Amino acid sequence: MDELDGFSILLVDDHTLFRVGLGLALTHQAPQLQLTAVASLDEAMAVLRGHPTGVDLVLIDYRLPGADGLQGAIALRAAFPQTACALMSGADDPALPEQARRAGLAGFFHKSLDVGQLLVGLRRLCAGDTVFPAVLAGTAAGGAGAMQQLTERQREVLRWVAAGATNKEIAASLGIAPHTVKNHLGQILERLGATNRAQAAAMAQGPARD
Repeated sequence: MDELDGFSILLVDDHTLFRVGLGLALTHQAPQLQLTAVASLDEAMAVLRGHPTGVDLVLIDYRLPGADGLQGAIALRAAFPQTACALMSGADDPALPEQARRAGLAGFFHKSLDVGQLLVGLRRLCAGDTVFPAVLAGTAAGGAGAMQQLTERQREVLRWVAAGATNKEIAASLGIAPHTVKNHLGQILERLGATNRAQAAAMAQGPARD
């Protein structure tokens, strides 16, 4: 069973080709995903007013006609606090993910992601995690700040990696699928700035002591 079965997303993007294409791509790979697509913040508000508890996640574009998507997401969260919001953008603005995180959003997705990567992120949101790229400038790889970016499940996976366990062994120990372990490990490497699992394991064990 896919984690996204029955998960409801409201996609807000004014570009028809992108909006329709992304919707088709997502529902093709996750057929039981419930997706509604609209072109404006006003339409999104109308959908949420009509179904205040029927939307799990609003996925909103940063640039909307006559509206700032980040401010729009903040307004949606204020009006419907039970609904998570995540921001999308094609802009190469390294400060934007952190602005979204500080505003209380659940995630940030760059439009350059492929559908598979987006689905990994959406499944993490569905599981209650937040999804942001590593944007904490000045945090040394493997430092306490980097470790704080990991979810509790990712820390569990990393502890098993540090103990020398294989993906299959980790999956069996945690009761999850091997491909889920692989997805977690990819996120761990990205968030820690590690190039391989051995480096990530060394970071988990902390600095060597004389």
